[in-house]
Amino acid sequence: MASTKTSYGGLEATNDDSQDWLHIPPNSSEQRKKSDNDDHNSPPSSLHALEMANESDEYETDDDDDNEDNDDEEEYELTSGKRATRFSTWRPKELFRCGIFLVTFLTVTSLFAKYDGALPMFGSHPPPGALGVGHSSYDTIQSTRLEEYSARLTLYRHRSTGAEFLAYVPDGVRTGPSSNVAAEAAGSEYDPKPDKVFGVAFRTKPESSTGVPHILEHSVLCGSKKYPSRDPFAHLLKGSLQTFLNAMTYPDRTVYPVASRNRADFRNLMDVYLDAVFHPRAVEEEGWWVLLQEGWRYDLSDDNIGNETAAEGGEGGERALADRAKFEYKGVVFSEMKGAYSDPEGYLDRITQSLLFPDTPYFYDSGGDPAVIPTLTREEFVEFYKKYYHPTNARLFVAGDEVDVYHALSRADSYMTPMGYNPDSRKDSVILYQQRKFQKPLSERKPFAVASTEGGEESSQGFMLCMTWLLNTQPFTPMMELAWVVLDSLLLGKPSSPLRKALEDSNLGEETIGGGVDDELLQSTFAIGMKGIKSREDVSSVEDLVMSTLHQLDNVGFTDDEIASSMNTIEFQLREGGGGLRGMEIFLASLSKWNYDLNPVDALVYEDALKALKDEISRTGSNTFQQMIHDFLITNNHRVVLELYPSTTLEADQLKDEEIQIARATSRMSDEEYQRVIDENAKLKQLQESEESPEIIATNPSLSISDIDTISTEYPISVEEDAFKSGVRLISHSVSSSGILYVHFGLDVSMLPYEDVVMLPALVSLLNEAGTSQLSDSQFRNYIGKVTGGVGASLEIITVKPTAWDDDAKVLPGVNMLSLLMISGKCTSDKTQELFSIFETILMDINIEESKIILQNSLKSSLSSKKSSIASRGHSYADRRIRGRYSVRNFIDEKMYGVTSLQDEAAILESIDNDWTTFALRLDNIRKAIVSGNRSGMFLDLTGDASVLEDARESAKDFLVNKLPLDLGNPAPPTPDFRSVEHPWIVAARLEMTTSDPIRDEGIVVSTQVAYVGEGGLLYGSGDDVSGSTSVVSHYLTTGYMWDVIRAKNGAYGAYCHFSHTDGVATLYTYRDPNMPDTTLGLFHAAADAILNDASTETLTRDDNAAITTAVIGTIGSLDGSALSAQDAGYVALIRYLRGESSVARQKWRNQVLSTNVQDFVDYANRMKSWKNQSKAIVASESAFSEMKTRVGVELSLFRVQR
Repeated sequence: MASTKTSYGGLEATNDDSQDWLHIPPNSSEQRKKSDNDDHNSPPSSLHALEMANESDEYETDDDDDNEDNDDEEEYELTSGKRATRFSTWRPKELFRCGIFLVTFLTVTSLFAKYDGALPMFGSHPPPGALGVGHSSYDTIQSTRLEEYSARLTLYRHRSTGAEFLAYVPDGVRTGPSSNVAAEAAGSEYDPKPDKVFGVAFRTKPESSTGVPHILEHSVLCGSKKYPSRDPFAHLLKGSLQTFLNAMTYPDRTVYPVASRNRADFRNLMDVYLDAVFHPRAVEEEGWWVLLQEGWRYDLSDDNIGNETAAEGGEGGERALADRAKFEYKGVVFSEMKGAYSDPEGYLDRITQSLLFPDTPYFYDSGGDPAVIPTLTREEFVEFYKKYYHPTNARLFVAGDEVDVYHALSRADSYMTPMGYNPDSRKDSVILYQQRKFQKPLSERKPFAVASTEGGEESSQGFMLCMTWLLNTQPFTPMMELAWVVLDSLLLGKPSSPLRKALEDSNLGEETIGGGVDDELLQSTFAIGMKGIKSREDVSSVEDLVMSTLHQLDNVGFTDDEIASSMNTIEFQLREGGGGLRGMEIFLASLSKWNYDLNPVDALVYEDALKALKDEISRTGSNTFQQMIHDFLITNNHRVVLELYPSTTLEADQLKDEEIQIARATSRMSDEEYQRVIDENAKLKQLQESEESPEIIATNPSLSISDIDTISTEYPISVEEDAFKSGVRLISHSVSSSGILYVHFGLDVSMLPYEDVVMLPALVSLLNEAGTSQLSDSQFRNYIGKVTGGVGASLEIITVKPTAWDDDAKVLPGVNMLSLLMISGKCTSDKTQELFSIFETILMDINIEESKIILQNSLKSSLSSKKSSIASRGHSYADRRIRGRYSVRNFIDEKMYGVTSLQDEAAILESIDNDWTTFALRLDNIRKAIVSGNRSGMFLDLTGDASVLEDARESAKDFLVNKLPLDLGNPAPPTPDFRSVEHPWIVAARLEMTTSDPIRDEGIVVSTQVAYVGEGGLLYGSGDDVSGSTSVVSHYLTTGYMWDVIRAKNGAYGAYCHFSHTDGVATLYTYRDPNMPDTTLGLFHAAADAILNDASTETLTRDDNAAITTAVIGTIGSLDGSALSAQDAGYVALIRYLRGESSVARQKWRNQVLSTNVQDFVDYANRMKSWKNQSKAIVASESAFSEMKTRVGVELSLFRVQR
């Protein structure tokens, strides 16, 4: 069962991908959806690395930088590879977590009683380099050296309230002369300055599906005692150097984490969050409006246009029901959850959780069921806060140096001490275990909404089935917890893993779902199933196949190679160092134990468990895992078998039910109650539209320009042309990497004809999944797992700057680009020879001819995933669709990843079915053309410690000189310098673009209860100079007008402005938008006037804490981002180099950001007002487009997506 978790705000949840290079990630076509992209043979590629390369190289910050090429990553995830276990895992998702961790019923033992014997405490101020920090208001419960992380973890208990506080101090950031001891010791040129992290978590036990924990998560950040403005959170988004700013609702806890690399900013963030959770205005009389805005309210429907008297409520006296205004539901959380319930897999997870846990709080949806949210009363809202938001029920966390720890302890103490001790808040929040009580598996059927085909015919879209087991009813031992992670990898971790392979080879469905083991909550679950199942009969066949495969594995077990591969992959992931947000990983991972009054250290350490599991495997071999399959899966009847069947009428039924619910509530209102609703709406709108006083605004914490770095961050790079006289460039990056080597081998693919471009994703899939002439797919992928940390192929299309252009930022012509096949991998320094040997095998000996089924499964999975993601991440597709109309390079991007790719992938699948022999031959010829290309179009990129790089040179030389194909007297033509000449695909792509994708307004039809509305076009033309100030204005629009008007006032979960100077295109778009598309478009059209109005009323000034200064600081914060891991730092440097942009150019952009003035805002707004040839792309339901046509006469060109 996939864990679910809801996050506040929507900014992190709806980021979009880089527009300056196109990336097919390793194994993108065969990722197990809902399992955090867990193909262990592909190296994780950090989203933040892509972000940083995009922002640094465009010299801009877009509010939308995730890699949409991998649609699993719905939230601010740091890796695209599943971490081995929650010991070191942070796996945030866009929805709230409903995972589980194993245990039998027992009385939860408090840490209060568990850890006596406090360590000696230091005085009132911590000495530099101390092993721990003492504080007079806290007892030190436990101080532990975490050898696995080279850090110290100290657990405190607040004496006045009983609150627990966990402090994480890595060795590299200890107070002293060096900010990064490890980096210095390794001779690294890059000091990553790890992020400082602070967080507060409350155990929040839901008692209904009204979503009150989730709504409170939003609401407490809407003003507090010390920071009384309506939205201090939004102010921090506008003008902070934050590297993480969000909040998350889990099924049993609510978490408020922040991070920054700047100490002054970090302290501001900490103080705002402490005041927010302990003194929110939302639960006071003055905060009457917060629940209405963030949760739910009756709002006046657009149908009241022309009936303003009813909408205003008349002049008193009784009013006939027929004269009353028509209401609709609005609210940020309400809109968010309507979107969440429109995602069939998310809906399946929620139903499964409720069925699997009938006797615990997990029966309820802590995020909120849209049908139940409108029953939440203000009294229940306030009572829930008072019950659970008390220091005694709080768990606080800080990561940083000793000074940060002491400051955090002191600030928290000043808030908590006056609140006293409240044992009931902790006792009442305890989560008890669900016992195994099913005598037989529980089977249920539920409908899910799908769009009808054109003309209203019944949909042929497939069924879904998921089987979910409750694994444990008492705590697992640490070894057993790790054993489940390994078993999960053995069963599902690779396309060749036996359970996954059995399902995907069966041709019963399109894609595996479920996600395997989920262990983030009190109890663990295991889930597996399929979607895209063809018939009702096949639904039963999927269930039978799962059970028969498990029985077979119980009998025959796993091979030694399979076990060794999974063990090495997981150990590698455990030992690999993280980036600057490691503190965030530690905090969120610790809560998987700490939230249940268990020792948080046990959620982090792994050495003893790893050794015990290795010893057990050496003693019993596969029997350990066979016994687990037998005891926890085969003979365990406490499982839910949930089938979802497609319904073309469900969406309309849900809308009708909502209308009936509202009409019934309205009819039961007295005149006084009805008038109160009308008056509250008017008061709320008046409040939202009113300007806050300068005195109120001044209470928001702020930085000044002097607080930020004026110099842009650069990453180490060294380039050696014709390395070892091989003709290949060798690029290297000396950064501290804990002994790990990261490798990228790039090969030019521009020699391929344009008509072969659509074949490249298929080739990438086979390079990632197929076997060789000597080894089966399973044998080869197991070998990769045994000797490396992962190897995978990807496709990169990178926009490059023309040679003659100077260092000023200009709109690029979109015809100069690199097209690269990239083979990437990582290993420890003693395995470099094996890594390069694997590279050679993938390029030279992949078995295409016998991989038909593998490729079919991969492409079906990719196609199914894309169809689903359009309904859940429609903003990304709308933005990409718009951009593809104005740039040839963007058109290729859309063709690869956008709506167009659905047609291309379907055509590829048809070609495979019709004539596999011809298709395989064509694919192999493409492979041969690439590997036989001129070596001037190849490069080898290495990242690691200086000693690791030196040790790798001999293996690199052997690979480049002896392993690549020889010219044999017939050398390939030299690779052109694409900074000087147009890429050969451009001519054909331009022709296709003008005929198949003209500039037009388009609707993309899916089944959804919300909309994703996009509009945009060229703001600057090719060759136009673009200032860094444009990124400031874009940031200002996103965090100002778009946030205030479209999100807060009109209930959309997210609203954004995205401008990219590389293509000159600006777009405005929304995420989970409850409004009719034409309403949102009208708000878009007012954005430019809003900027001009701010400029004319002197809202935009350059004084400290003023709007422009705030926007500048926020933009710089987005440019700088979080500290990068070694892998990501090397990759960002590589992309910068390949694009041909200099540090001088990046610094120029930064200087322009810092010098932004009011005229820059005016210029940007005037360009928006004179926007020409803009177009629309809207993802919504069939009924929304029909109503839009009826209301305003707008008829769009429709593209229907059949899920």
